[in-house]
Amino acid sequence: MTSQMFGLLVLAILGVAAIVFVSGRVRRVRVNAWERAAVYVDGVFDRLLEPGRHTVWGQPRRVTLVHTSLDRQYAVIGHVDVVAGDRAPLRLGATVVYRIEDVALSLREPVWTAINLATSTALVRLASGRTLEELMAHGPELDTDLTALVGERIGAARIESVALTGLTLPPELRRLMTEVERARLEGLAALERARGEQAALRSLANAARLLKDNPELAQLRTLQAVGAARNATLVIGDTSGVPKS
Repeated sequence: MTSQMFGLLVLAILGVAAIVFVSGRVRRVRVNAWERAAVYVDGVFDRLLEPGRHTVWGQPRRVTLVHTSLDRQYAVIGHVDVVAGDRAPLRLGATVVYRIEDVALSLREPVWTAINLATSTALVRLASGRTLEELMAHGPELDTDLTALVGERIGAARIESVALTGLTLPPELRRLMTEVERARLEGLAALERARGEQAALRSLANAARLLKDNPELAQLRTLQAVGAARNATLVIGDTSGVPKS
């Protein structure tokens, strides 16, 4: 092997090594229009990537990408112990609809904890101003008031709406309400039975009055009854002279 060929071989090896080295330090990143990507180098925030294609330099194990969605997001808040305005204990739950408006702030101060705290406080305040019956009725004004209590903005998030999505009664109160509902239904059933009996008696009274005022109708009705009966004997007139069998 000549020195020229050896030199070319060395250059080729160095070129391959350089390509491998560079490819190991380059990452192709795509950021969608509905999100932003934060670049962390060795665990330290470096920069925020806007939508598009980006090239990130650095060892893959040392560079971390965190994607943050700007679309509508949902946070489910549940099992908040509250006391209604009539001193009835219960648990409430809610669903919060929000969007991230400040990505950099959301990375420093995650919104979940703040949303959870604000919504839990709002549920307590909402329950204290309503009776148990009003909370169970769950009119549309409850969601409007709850959204107002939470506020329009929490940290980096803009609150779009808050809806009351859960109401849980303690076992003792559920049992009492079940007994009340059962008693109400039993009363309604008894009332319907009484109404049916009253209607039946009224119908019989009207029929008796009609038959009394129309004797021919009574005879016709009797003939109809006998005709429909089996093995029946009809005797019309005085039966004193008829020998008994």
